[in-house]
Amino acid sequence: MDQLLRNPPAASAVVANLSRRNLLGAAAGALVLGIALPHRARAEAQGPAQGPAEGAGAIAQKPGTRVPAFLEIRPDGTVRFLSPFVEGGQGIATGMAQIVGEELDLDPARFQVECAPPGPDYAVVNGIRMTGGSFSTRSSYPLMRQLGATARDMLLRAAAARLKVQAAELTTRDGTVIHAASGRTLAYGALAADAMVLKPNEDAALRDPKSFRYIGKPVARIDVRDKATGRAVYAIDQAVEGMLHAAVAHAPHPGTEPVGLDNEAAVRAMPGVHSVHRLPGAVAVAADSWWRARKAVAALAVRWSAPKPTGLDTVAADFSSDGLLAGLKGSAETGHAAEAEGDAAAAFAGAAKVVEAEYAAPYLAHAQLEPPSALARFNPDGTLDVWLPNQMPELFQSISAKVAGVQPDKVRIHSPMLGGFFGRHFPYESGNPFPQAILLARATGRPVKVLWSREEEFARDGLRPLSFSRLRAALDAAGTPTAIEVRTVGEGPIGRYFGALMKTPVDPSAVEGLVEKPYAIPNR
Repeated sequence: MDQLLRNPPAASAVVANLSRRNLLGAAAGALVLGIALPHRARAEAQGPAQGPAEGAGAIAQKPGTRVPAFLEIRPDGTVRFLSPFVEGGQGIATGMAQIVGEELDLDPARFQVECAPPGPDYAVVNGIRMTGGSFSTRSSYPLMRQLGATARDMLLRAAAARLKVQAAELTTRDGTVIHAASGRTLAYGALAADAMVLKPNEDAALRDPKSFRYIGKPVARIDVRDKATGRAVYAIDQAVEGMLHAAVAHAPHPGTEPVGLDNEAAVRAMPGVHSVHRLPGAVAVAADSWWRARKAVAALAVRWSAPKPTGLDTVAADFSSDGLLAGLKGSAETGHAAEAEGDAAAAFAGAAKVVEAEYAAPYLAHAQLEPPSALARFNPDGTLDVWLPNQMPELFQSISAKVAGVQPDKVRIHSPMLGGFFGRHFPYESGNPFPQAILLARATGRPVKVLWSREEEFARDGLRPLSFSRLRAALDAAGTPTAIEVRTVGEGPIGRYFGALMKTPVDPSAVEGLVEKPYAIPNR
């Protein structure tokens, strides 16, 4: 994943955009600071934005921007921060609060961090918005520091005007502007309305890292109390008025469809059942509770179409995990060179000792704690709301729009915190329930939440592929490695689902951890 997310935006590029494409508005006396993110210029050149603005109050929108990344400094001194990244247990919400809070001079504990809705402003990683690859902090660190510093500078200038002193005479401390000479202080919340009318300063100075109080320091996770007390809201906890619950049963073979329901009337008469539905490759029951829906769908007597010929039935092959692994071990294909440095052949020829080892990685399901779910609601104004765990809000917005038959600007994606992910929350083919929730909401005329059972989840997961690697290392007389040779056979998970992004025949996710190692082995 890291190989697709390299080259984070430079701080200079971020700063250069501040004065030209800043966004400033007010909401209930709060300071709402919009800051130009990379790729906004490209979005503005493409024309009007998609969708209505979301966020803290009414924010004046510039052409080409849907939602700016912004801070809302509230009258009580707390801060609401819309993050480009989704929290899934990795601590990014706390990390963002640390970085912004450091430059803003505000305790991270006073931050409320939410995942931002879709919009081009949040594409902070090479034009892509994605939470993954352990790259969120690395890709946004300069931007988040500048955001906090710019907001602090505006507050200082607002306080200087209020106190009739020079801004250079003022300091800050945890949400308070201090004029040491007179002993006067002003809280950030009290200054928000005044600061709102000021033009952001693109040259707002960053703090000296030697003075950091939050970055690089142990900080309590801002979400841990809600998680420990049961107040944390995940996708499976979402509920809206008039909502139906739905359970699904998928076809036993990919490509088969339901062609008959022999006991549909009996299932419709079961307690709590609202309706029975046929979906692409599945059947579903909507009911007043998920357990009733699950019992009903399990009771359906479904006749499925015959599996479509794939050609594999004519191949004498063992498709068990052991059989597939044996095929990888026996592969004699030339393959592609992923890395070549030095003269490995000569190093092996002169080695005092050669060490060999074989490693196999099996198919693995994600098996995250939170089972897949999605909630969809069509609104009277023609818009669609979708609540779902995801790692790429814009991509899910685009696909949801296609499923619903509406324009993307009519779709609002809500991204609650994730109950684990590791890449599970991408729109794998038939591996996510949100299209089913949209179709069922359309069919029933009511909001519908689909929750997959563990059986359905594991059967439809985008598994981590099987792979096999054979390693050889050449050692000199002192036991120091002089060369390493690796041959790996298998499919990379990135290549399968994001092959269009590949710039080379080598799938970087198939060799990640094998190439570009930092060890001083001269021949590879």
